[in-house]
Amino acid sequence: PLPPARRDKRGPPQRQSRRMSVAGMRGLNIFIQDIRNAANKEVEQARVDKELANIRTKFKSKNLSAYDKKKYVWKMLYIFMLGYEVDFGHMEVVGLISSNKYAEKQVGYTVTSVLLNETHDFLRLVINSVREDIIGRSETFQCLGLALVANVGGREFADSLAADVQRILVSSTVRPIVRKKAALCLLRLFRKNREILVAETWA
Repeated sequence: PLPPARRDKRGPPQRQSRRMSVAGMRGLNIFIQDIRNAANKEVEQARVDKELANIRTKFKSKNLSAYDKKKYVWKMLYIFMLGYEVDFGHMEVVGLISSNKYAEKQVGYTVTSVLLNETHDFLRLVINSVREDIIGRSETFQCLGLALVANVGGREFADSLAADVQRILVSSTVRPIVRKKAALCLLRLFRKNREILVAETWA
């Protein structure tokens, strides 16, 4: 008889992919190490200011590779989580969300869900891309889009995406994992706007 399957302690494949992609970014790891080794807050501030200036310059380049774009966006997220303001780079994040590659799209969704809240004007720029993923054929992309909407919420998302989320929730062809995310997403939107539920959808 075959031995019992072992549980992979590294986590789901998508989570493993994210950890591996971040771990392989030498520039990102060096920056994080510099911050951790900062002798005081002033040294940390100087290092952050230097990195933000560098990122701004890199984003102006028309030949920025997808790898570098992901690296700099991860740095932006780390800087934001340190408590510093990050008020640029939004279009680069939109570009990652619009990508057809999971490794790029996942970075865009992750950074958006942390950097922005439901009142941020930038959300209007991503609605179309998020909707394309939610109504698309890729379950992985659907889950990314639904998770973002559930985390961020907001009136803009509620008015634009509620009907699509409801159709996923009642569809008999959608797998339970996607419907579960759709249910959580719809709950978040319903709490923002109780008029979004369409009776005909549930008939």
